[in-house]
Amino acid sequence: MSETLSASPANEVLRLEQVRKAFNIGTPLETEVLHGIDLRLNRGELAALIGPSGSGKSTLLNLIGLLDTPSSGELYVLGQATRDSDDEARTHLRNQAIGFVFQFHHLISAFSVLENVLMPLMIRHGKPSRADIDLARGLLDEVGLAQFADKKPTQISGGQQQRVAIARALVTRPPLLLADEPTG
Repeated sequence: MSETLSASPANEVLRLEQVRKAFNIGTPLETEVLHGIDLRLNRGELAALIGPSGSGKSTLLNLIGLLDTPSSGELYVLGQATRDSDDEARTHLRNQAIGFVFQFHHLISAFSVLENVLMPLMIRHGKPSRADIDLARGLLDEVGLAQFADKKPTQISGGQQQRVAIARALVTRPPLLLADEPTG
């Protein structure tokens, strides 16, 4: 029997309250792309964002991922309001709470597959621990790429690179995982 998560603040990972996003504000080209979005996600929930090209899906993901700020409204990650946070606070929260799988994998070609998976932990702690390395190797195994750990991203296929990006997004065990067309 499955257990349903309650909507308690302890289970809440993401909340958007009347989030709006406009571009070219104050010019004749001003365009509001997001019009008062309300959303709540709790731990363990899965949501899919679907819509036609140009409907604001990537804009919304950029806001949720703290890569951009709303024009108005508030976005909470793990209960923390983010709209007025400075870059340092947003970067810290992003590193602690959010995993990303971008449409394009953004692997760093100078680093090995394993080092690319470890990158979020290296940003967080510096030199990875043995436990970090074991976790990264385990994730590579789970995505079927353990044998490529020492290869450079340019030495594996595009689909394999995308699986490396998925392992990298999971290595910090983030409460919130964002995937922008991860099968692309």
